[in-house]
Amino acid sequence: MKPAAICFFDLDGTLLTGDSVVAESSVRALRELRAKNVMPIIATGRTLCEIEHVLAATEMTSVIAMNGQYVLYDGKEVYTNPIDVEEIKALHQGAQSQNVEMAFYTEAKIRGTAQNEVMEKHYRYLGEESPDVDATLYLKEPIYMLLLLLEKGDDYFPERFPYFQFVRNTPFSNDVVPKGGSKAQGIAKLLTVMGFEDVPTYAFGDGMNDLEMFGAVDHAIAMENAVPALKEKAEFVTADNNSDGIEKGLRLCGLL
Repeated sequence: MKPAAICFFDLDGTLLTGDSVVAESSVRALRELRAKNVMPIIATGRTLCEIEHVLAATEMTSVIAMNGQYVLYDGKEVYTNPIDVEEIKALHQGAQSQNVEMAFYTEAKIRGTAQNEVMEKHYRYLGEESPDVDATLYLKEPIYMLLLLLEKGDDYFPERFPYFQFVRNTPFSNDVVPKGGSKAQGIAKLLTVMGFEDVPTYAFGDGMNDLEMFGAVDHAIAMENAVPALKEKAEFVTADNNSDGIEKGLRLCGLL
């Protein structure tokens, strides 16, 4: 059945509180959305194995994962965009030349090229354990997203690897996807594949990697804790992620 509307939710700083949990008010609001035939969908830079607790808490079954590289709708895979192996190999060599470690993301696992202090800082920042090491995973399985683990030196990469898009998403990492890859691209693919181009769309976010997503939906709602550039692009600004911002924002935009 075609939904009456679709609402996309970023995770960190948006659907998740500062303690990395989903607020009870948000769980209730999502339940109410589904009762109104509004489909809630997670839109995140993370992969599926990182968000199992969120899916369980919210009973959500649809995800735009890894910044649009892997899309599930109602539990079914509807779009994937694996990264070219030779392009990963070239970036890996470039990263090694700068003493920068990487992480490889499939839909089911994360593996690092080596353990180091920046790797540990990044995953601690996310509230996760550092991944196991397998520097050749990209030769064995489809990879949908890469991470560069670095606190500085970002400028080295974009000109040398123009087929990739680099987005600093934490103080310790850059998300890396193919040029043009984004949550917005994943949303566009989902709507096309499912025949939902005429369904009204909404999105909640707080960070720079939500900018393109805001441009891809009909109605954009920024959290109070969002970066200024995102607030400027939003139709509505709701309360912060620790103050029932999701529920309040859904009422603000008329979905509840």
